[in-house]
Amino acid sequence: MNNLDTLLFTRPGRWLWLLLTGITIFLAGCCKEKDEPQPVAVSRTVLVYMLSDNNLGANYYFDSQNIDEMMQAAAAGELNGGNLIVYRDGYDTNPQLIQIKPGTSGQAQKIIVKEYPDRNSATGEVLQSVIDETVQLFPANEYGLILWSHSTGWVPGNSSLALSRRLRLQRQTPPTRSFGEDGSYYMELDELANALPDHRFRFILTDVCFMGSIECAYQLRNKADYYIGSAAEVLGAGMPYALTIPLLFDSQLNLGQVCQAIYNHYNSQEGAYRTATTSLVDCQKLEGLADAVRTIFEAHRGEATPDLTNVQHFDRSYPYICYDLRDYVAQFASADELQQLDQALAEAVLYQAATPTILGTLPVHAHCGLSCYVMGTGDSTLDRYYTTLDWYQKAYPTDY
Repeated sequence: MNNLDTLLFTRPGRWLWLLLTGITIFLAGCCKEKDEPQPVAVSRTVLVYMLSDNNLGANYYFDSQNIDEMMQAAAAGELNGGNLIVYRDGYDTNPQLIQIKPGTSGQAQKIIVKEYPDRNSATGEVLQSVIDETVQLFPANEYGLILWSHSTGWVPGNSSLALSRRLRLQRQTPPTRSFGEDGSYYMELDELANALPDHRFRFILTDVCFMGSIECAYQLRNKADYYIGSAAEVLGAGMPYALTIPLLFDSQLNLGQVCQAIYNHYNSQEGAYRTATTSLVDCQKLEGLADAVRTIFEAHRGEATPDLTNVQHFDRSYPYICYDLRDYVAQFASADELQQLDQALAEAVLYQAATPTILGTLPVHAHCGLSCYVMGTGDSTLDRYYTTLDWYQKAYPTDY
C-alpha cells in the first residue's frame, strides 16, 4: 500500500477525497454547460398561437388543415432560414410547442419541441409564457405573431351578445372563425394586450373574426409595427397558409402582399365562400387617426346619434358592433373634417380590400379597413366595458 492509499483510509484523507471529487464534478459540469450549443438567431421567427380546442378543431379539423399547409410551404423551402413555430392547444392532445421546418428529399418535419400538461391556454399568463419560451428557444432579429382561434372582437367573451353570436356561428354553414376560445374559456381584449410585450413583434396577424376594428388595433398599437385584421367574419379555413407563409418569411417582407394573397384567394371563390375583408394597419399612425376622430367627436358633442340605417356594418346580426369607421363618421362630419379623417386613414391603413358580400348575404358598399362600435347602440353591459378600452379613452371626449 503506497502513501496515497494510506492517506485515503484516514479520516482527513476521506474528507480530502470527497473535496477533490466534488471539484472534479463541478468542473466537468461547467465544461458541459460551456460546450452546449446555443440557439443561433435567424432573420425571423413567426409564432402561430393556435387555440383549436373548439369546433374549429374538433368538428372541422381546420387546425390540422392549416398545419398541413404550413408544412407544404416548409417542404418547398419557403421559410428562408426562419423559424415557424406553432403552439397548438387542440381537442385531441395536451398543448404542444411545434417547430415546422424543411426536411430531406422535399419533405417537411413537424417536431414537438415541448408538450405541456392540460391547461387553459386562453389566458394572458399562458400566452406570455409561450412567447417568452419561443423567444428564448428560437431567437431572431424580428418576430411575427399569428393569433388563430375564435373571436368576437373587442366584445367580452361572457357577454350575452358574444354568447348568442357564438351559438349562431357554430350552427351556420359555412363555418367561420369568431380570439381565444379554449373549451369554454375566453381571453378578453385587455388581457390579450397586457400579455403581449411592447414593441416585440414586427407584425401581428389575427386570423379570426371581427378583429379588424379600430378598438382592437388601437388596443394592440404598442405591441407591433403592423397589424392585420378582418372587420367581418373569417371563414373557418382561415387564411391560405400555403400562399401566405412564404410571404411572411420573405427577406423583403411586404405585408401588403400578404393581405392581397388572402383577398385574392377568397375573392376567387363562389357563393358564400367568396367572403373576405382584410386590412393592414401601421400602428405608429393610429395616434394621428385617434386625434382626427376625437376632433370630429368634440365638434359634434351633444348631437343625436345619426341614422345608422344605411351605414355599412360587417356583422350580420343585431345589435351591430362593427360599423365601417369612415361611413359612420361621414354621417355627421363636415367636408373639411372628413378630408382630415381621410388623410389620417390613408396614413394608418396601408391596404384594405373587401369582397362584394359577406357570406353571400351582406352587401359591402363601404370598407375603409377599420370597423367601429357606436356608443349607445348596444346594451349597457357593452357600453360599460367599451369605456374601459384605450380607443374610447383616447378618441371620445369626456361625457360624450
